[in-house]
Amino acid sequence: MQKTNKFLITLLLAGTTACTKGPVLVDTTFENVEVSQQEKEIRIGFATFADYTTRAVPTVNDLEFYHTDFKVYATKTSNGGTKIQPIFNGVTVTAAISEDEETPNTWEYDTDRYWDKQADNYQFVAFAPATAPLGYQHNLVEVNHETASFFSTSDLTIKGQNLQEGAPAKAEKNAGFTGEEGTDCDVMLSAPFAVTDPATTPVVTLNFSHTLAKLLVSVKANAAAPYVITINKVIVGNLSCTGTYDHTEGWVAKGTSTVDYLFTSPSTALSATDKTYFIESLLMPQNVDAAQVVTLNYTITSGTYSEEFVYTATLADLFRNKAARFKGGSSYSIHFNIAPEKNIITFDAGVTEWTETPAAAN
Repeated sequence: MQKTNKFLITLLLAGTTACTKGPVLVDTTFENVEVSQQEKEIRIGFATFADYTTRAVPTVNDLEFYHTDFKVYATKTSNGGTKIQPIFNGVTVTAAISEDEETPNTWEYDTDRYWDKQADNYQFVAFAPATAPLGYQHNLVEVNHETASFFSTSDLTIKGQNLQEGAPAKAEKNAGFTGEEGTDCDVMLSAPFAVTDPATTPVVTLNFSHTLAKLLVSVKANAAAPYVITINKVIVGNLSCTGTYDHTEGWVAKGTSTVDYLFTSPSTALSATDKTYFIESLLMPQNVDAAQVVTLNYTITSGTYSEEFVYTATLADLFRNKAARFKGGSSYSIHFNIAPEKNIITFDAGVTEWTETPAAAN
């Protein structure tokens, strides 16, 4: 772009630069207008968060803690809202993670777009990760119009990934459902974001939310007990695992395929003070029913004696009066507290008195 204080942007110039790395010129004509270099090159930038602004070291409040890219859609309107122009139509935006904790992370994309101060408003929406089986359509009307919707480009199948398998922890691990290398994918959507004045809102701040549900199972031993409790196996079985996305209902389970979530190794001795997480998995949103069963297999060792126990319960019973359906964007927890001393096998003893039965006389 020619660097001058007076410039003329024409429709022909806009067409010749659309496929190059660099400015995408707006189709607005300026004649004999003084415009500073800073004013005419304000790039559209992105920031993302869950609750707070992005920091250099990602936390659970930052999108890059879960995914390092997203796909964005945007339109601008002009001429009193009568003209609509796509600005981003499924463009991938990627996180640039800073190695310096004092330097914020940034989000980058190819072929810069610049704010049009003559536009009436902009509308933005996105999903993460960019590889998620989702698309977005807005039928040549503005993004976030009532006719616009997200849709599933293919079925999403939950494989049953358990972040805690093999390494149970004292807290949730959270990150890890990236969909890479055959793992489960934590699909996220942003809330709509509108800009009416680029001068006061130069950065597009997208707030993403989880669209799938999450299931956690933790176990705790009673404190200061004279025994050791070892967890051998935890299973949550018969959960629907395949579904499609409907923009009004979210992910909707389909078919009869099910998946089991497992913790099978290594056997883990419980702490007497902390609960330990054994299952942390994504759930396809679905109804809670009696066919879904949790099984807890554990061993109690007291002195030289050990005994194995198996506890089973349906999710319908465990979540009775608490949740009739696993909903997208919600986390569901099952917490076990094993306290055998409340059910110790005890004995009492008594003696029946002698009863004298005299012999019959001859």
